[in-house]
Amino acid sequence: MRSVSGLITLLMLGGAAAAQANTIDVLDGETLFKGGWLFSLEYDITRKSGLQNGSRHVSDPLRRSEVHQEAALSGHYGLRQDLQLTAIVPWVRRELRQSGAGPERLNASGLGDTSLIAKWRFYRWDADKQTINVALLAGLAVPTGAYREKDHGVRLPPELQPGSGSWDPSVGVAATYEPGRWRFNAAASYTDNRQNRSDYRFGDEVLIELEAGNRFWLEPYPGPFMRFDLTTRYYWQARGRQDGHIDHMTGGERITVGGTLAFRPRPSLDFQVGIELPVYQVTKSTQLALDYSAFFAVGFRF
Repeated sequence: MRSVSGLITLLMLGGAAAAQANTIDVLDGETLFKGGWLFSLEYDITRKSGLQNGSRHVSDPLRRSEVHQEAALSGHYGLRQDLQLTAIVPWVRRELRQSGAGPERLNASGLGDTSLIAKWRFYRWDADKQTINVALLAGLAVPTGAYREKDHGVRLPPELQPGSGSWDPSVGVAATYEPGRWRFNAAASYTDNRQNRSDYRFGDEVLIELEAGNRFWLEPYPGPFMRFDLTTRYYWQARGRQDGHIDHMTGGERITVGGTLAFRPRPSLDFQVGIELPVYQVTKSTQLALDYSAFFAVGFRF
């Protein structure tokens, strides 16, 4: 029982904001054409292991590790030439493994929280072989996932639950510059996590992304292209709250670097695969540290 209650101290960064970052055509300045559709399927896997306090690693006699998997179906629609609507419906599985005390494995799976996002492209500039698009984003995470799941007869901590149990609004801005074969993207988002009916509130989240990509293989339209993107991201999360009191064992920040390979064999079909690795992590308490995050996505446009 002591080992299970101790799991509450292992909350980590990167919730809805991280998931949206890997969804095709969300965190950028471009929008679909009027009446256009994009359906995509994304699979993300994130692994954490090794305890960290502040910026230093500490010993973990239970050798704990945590794996989060998410398969998300996304639908995007161009309501106007400058307004895109998005819905992201995830199925999640979250598992914690440990040795030496209590259950060796705790997990929960099921429907996660659905994200609804509106993207308004308020600025566009075109010149010879180059363009700039800038957009504002507004989102809402709808509590469609369970947040009171149990395993081995005990209530799982919030981070292992499929859903948050709260309605969480977010705002963001994104700008995309495409000169020739190059693509540069910058985005920032803020998520206001609210309190759920169990009186728990995850800390608010900030995500900042900088990305540079090159179409190293580009055939004349409608021919195929391949692009490699180099990405760096900054994540910050405030401490959570339980029953109105600060959960001192939560919160922190990290910086990651990653790469994504995008392949579009024809205008209606997209494939993307990528990986993200931490280069800097600071926690406000003893928490599991990120090892890596990887994803694969496929999209169909019409």
